[in-house]
Amino acid sequence: MSVNVLSTPVSDVLFSKQAIWQQIDDFALDALYEEINLDNKPGLVCPSGNGSHSDMNYDTFIASIQSLRGYFATLSAYGHDNKDFDDIKKAGIEQEIKMRQATNNINTHKGAIFNLGFASAAIGKCLQDNQTLTTQNICAQIVESWQYDLTHRLERKADSHGQQMYKKYGVTGAIEMVATGFQIIQNLALPCFYETLYRTQDFEKAAMQTLMTLIASLSDTNLVWRGGMVDLTNAQTMAKQFLQAGGVHQPKWRQAVSTINDYFIHRNLSPGGSADLLAVTIFFYKVENEFNPSV
Repeated sequence: MSVNVLSTPVSDVLFSKQAIWQQIDDFALDALYEEINLDNKPGLVCPSGNGSHSDMNYDTFIASIQSLRGYFATLSAYGHDNKDFDDIKKAGIEQEIKMRQATNNINTHKGAIFNLGFASAAIGKCLQDNQTLTTQNICAQIVESWQYDLTHRLERKADSHGQQMYKKYGVTGAIEMVATGFQIIQNLALPCFYETLYRTQDFEKAAMQTLMTLIASLSDTNLVWRGGMVDLTNAQTMAKQFLQAGGVHQPKWRQAVSTINDYFIHRNLSPGGSADLLAVTIFFYKVENEFNPSV
């Protein structure tokens, strides 16, 4: 479905907009389901285990995702209607409260509320400006519309994990990632996903290859928080070695991932930032291929 709401007959505009907002919402939720259902992710919650987490499990994530329904549609409409940054921020805060109510105050998807929220709002802006829904255009809208607000106006809590890691190690986190337009996704993760999917025709392999590419390259504040810079380096090295050995294209790739998973669990490591960005990558893939079938 490729809909240009600006050239649609007036009587159908409202319906078309609502249909698109709902579709964006579905894609965001689908991307989160795809991420949590990817099994054997190093240190992360998945259907077969809790990874390095003792306070959450697969059911916690499913309840969390269900609590997000409608939020991404709202953010898409906000972007289209040029709502203020403060309105977007308020919607995110309210959604986090709903998420925590669904998870007994466990933070499962705060990153998704932030990352996918701004991506959804940027899609609304793209449609308002009659721009093609490509990842490049969506990310450019984020930078143009909200980079200043994200960089200079968004409160950073001094006691947050991200801010503590920035002060201690100089490692930046989700705010900077979004404010600069998801550069690691545009330049690395999404091309990896497309290439692997084209080569293997296997969504699981494409998702795992992309996750390991992110772990190998991202200064993940979740890893730094749990293990410091030494364990971040070790985690990146293991992911790089996996990729250099062929990644998911090697015959026993699942065994290789399991070995990394065992190490992460032993060291209590969880690459949550990489998992968040995997979900955003899958979301962009879904949007591009629905609205631009030739991509």
